[in-house]
Amino acid sequence: MSNIRKYLSEAQRAAHNEWLGADGFIDGDLYFTEDPTFFDADGNGAAPASVPTTAAPQSQPYIITVSNASAGSVSNFDVLGAFQYMNNSGFTSGGDLTISSVTISSAISNVNYREFLYQSMMQPFSVGLTYIQSSNSSQVLETLTLNTRDSNGNQALKTLSPAIDPYQQQSTVIAFNQPYRIDGFTKLTIRTMFAATTLTLRFYPADNINLSRGLAGRAVSQQYANPRLVKSSVAVVGGETLRSRLG
Repeated sequence: MSNIRKYLSEAQRAAHNEWLGADGFIDGDLYFTEDPTFFDADGNGAAPASVPTTAAPQSQPYIITVSNASAGSVSNFDVLGAFQYMNNSGFTSGGDLTISSVTISSAISNVNYREFLYQSMMQPFSVGLTYIQSSNSSQVLETLTLNTRDSNGNQALKTLSPAIDPYQQQSTVIAFNQPYRIDGFTKLTIRTMFAATTLTLRFYPADNINLSRGLAGRAVSQQYANPRLVKSSVAVVGGETLRSRLG
């Protein structure tokens, strides 16, 4: 077959497949929802021409609140743990979960806590920075325990001990860079939830896994840049400059 005849044959076949939709792809102008900037999911919006498009998008947090409405403290309270708590009877119709007078809810208006748990099952992620906030300064210092396992029965525990930086002025917030993974097995246990106290947890992902990215020919793993939540501070001591950085 001559090169010209081969070219015409391939062009005719390609046109025929495209007309019938047999190539498996919907029209290109419907792909706008696959573009991560459509939902501004990376927090950056459209990048200026001078910014490389390969730069990792800025990390945006998953935010939950934990509220103890009772007059007594609650010990060893779990958040996350989707496989264990997904079908708990304490879920409300709005997607909040209440156990032992403590309610866990999402602080993002259009996503409830149950949906967040479901996403953690389907799209595991690694936390790069955790931001803890409460009007009760004792609450932010409470020890947290990471508890995860796998289907082989292997289990891993890690203790997280939040601490206020000596150069920090606020006593009701803590940001710490302790990397850890969250999937359906992972539970974060708060040693004590104090009475009449609300705790806000912000999980800033360092990366996550989303299998649907593979449908568009992209890597299923997405890495995120530092949210730059914590700024550098400079103090002058004895005429010398001392630079400290939280985290």
